[in-house]
Amino acid sequence: MRKTLLTACLLIATSMQAQVLHVNNSDGTYQAIDTKSCGDITFNEEKQLINIGLDKENSIISRFFTGKITNIAPASNQGNELTYTLAPSVTFDAADKENFNEITQAIPTDELDEEYGDFIENYSTGRMVTITFSENGVKASGLTSGITATTDGGHIVINSTIGKVGYIVKGTCSNGSLKIYSEKKFRIVLNGLNLTNPGGPAINIQSGKTVYFSIADGTVNTLCDGATYGAPALAADGTEEDQKGTLFSEGQIIFDGYNKGTGTLNVKSLGGHAICSDDYIRVRGGNINILEAAKDGFRTKDKFIIGRTEAYSPVITVNAAGNGIDCSEGTLTVEAGKLSINSVDEGIKVEYEELVPDPAVIPDANINGGYINIVTTGEKSSAIKTTRNFTQRGGTIHADVKGNGSKIINCDGEVLITDGKLTGLSSGTLAADTTSAGGIKSEGNCTINGGNIAIECNGSFSKGINCNSNVIINDGDVTLLSTGRIENYDKRGYAITTLGLTINGGKLVTSSFDECVSATAVGINGGIYHAITESRTTGLEDITTQTGGWLLYRTGEE
Repeated sequence: MRKTLLTACLLIATSMQAQVLHVNNSDGTYQAIDTKSCGDITFNEEKQLINIGLDKENSIISRFFTGKITNIAPASNQGNELTYTLAPSVTFDAADKENFNEITQAIPTDELDEEYGDFIENYSTGRMVTITFSENGVKASGLTSGITATTDGGHIVINSTIGKVGYIVKGTCSNGSLKIYSEKKFRIVLNGLNLTNPGGPAINIQSGKTVYFSIADGTVNTLCDGATYGAPALAADGTEEDQKGTLFSEGQIIFDGYNKGTGTLNVKSLGGHAICSDDYIRVRGGNINILEAAKDGFRTKDKFIIGRTEAYSPVITVNAAGNGIDCSEGTLTVEAGKLSINSVDEGIKVEYEELVPDPAVIPDANINGGYINIVTTGEKSSAIKTTRNFTQRGGTIHADVKGNGSKIINCDGEVLITDGKLTGLSSGTLAADTTSAGGIKSEGNCTINGGNIAIECNGSFSKGINCNSNVIINDGDVTLLSTGRIENYDKRGYAITTLGLTINGGKLVTSSFDECVSATAVGINGGIYHAITESRTTGLEDITTQTGGWLLYRTGEE
């Protein structure tokens, strides 16, 4: 019946000199068919699928499921037109740097809230100590009972047993440092500080309590360590004290977004990490520039959070010889601000590699807002690497990974994208151990429920999505280009390689020099799928079940 109907419509259109017919789908989309230039029309044996050559040479085929077609009529300009391009491309949109969503977290008011203590708004400093550095030494003023200071040239050690203390730190010294021991949480206000310690950390917080770092508005502050660290001090129990980077703390580091959050902190690391906590780090404001890091830019032993205050969101720049951000035993969350990373190793690494798993440690990466730009150059260095799950619910990510075997998202767990924008370029080919480069790599399911994802991999053997489980696309706009030319077929490149691919909605565009899809099964239940390949096959012909949506494909002559 449907074959007769379609044939009759085309005959009527030709006799009436009509040029375009609309095949209307029940989901509100339609395919515009140029009756004067279309090629063959074929059906499968069950008369459920129709293949229409969109040109005389049948170089572009449109396939749809007859059970979802509501009518075929002359052009009526109804619904959403199904468009097609033979040359999809991936480019970074400069407007993304300004057009992104942010989440402003409400300040907790309940003291039982686990995040209550992270907010400077819930902390008051009743005592202020001023520490002034100069090339002639360092002085402390405003000391009170419970606080002592010991100086040696430009180096100062503070011991405090009391709480609600703030330290205003300023001045310039090319051979100095600040070390603080405290039994209570405290605050440091950077107020025009230029401090270099040739033999170790510029600021070393030997306290497991929270330290709030306030960068005074309108000030520029610079910290630098030395290329070689001196012998560490010994703690009271005889163990060596940690001195892991230019700014180090045993406890939590909170950049609190002081006042308007417009102050600047520049950090150079010549011998260690730039900013390091043996607990966690939260950034709520300020301009933080890691100018160079011999190791990691930021390193934590717990979670890492970027959020914002009501007044101002943070701007963070990281240049690192190691990882841009290494969150070694916790969750990374980005909700606001601008983050730019240029690293040799991973841009963002969220890891947990202990032999005995700790169920309290959740090494996930959650991107909910903000703008993230990542460039990596080392072999097998990914823009974002997690040992569990990657989730994007908003925000914008630009990633440019250049090393052989590198990935844009490299996830040992599951990938879930529900909103936001991810644009990525991968230009590497095989690593020395034959690891292939690519876009998204996941051991678990890769599920896309929305958002805009555009990835191009132009190195040989690279893969747009490489999933060891199933890829499910329910909505969103997804473009995956794997265009590297392959000289032999010992190891192939694909736009998607997975156990199973299911398309329930949205739009998927794949382009590959070799086959577009390597899978045991592909199900198209809705949405739009464009497949373009330079080889003779898309990899879809014998494995695809279609019960809805549209499939458009073009094969080449290779």
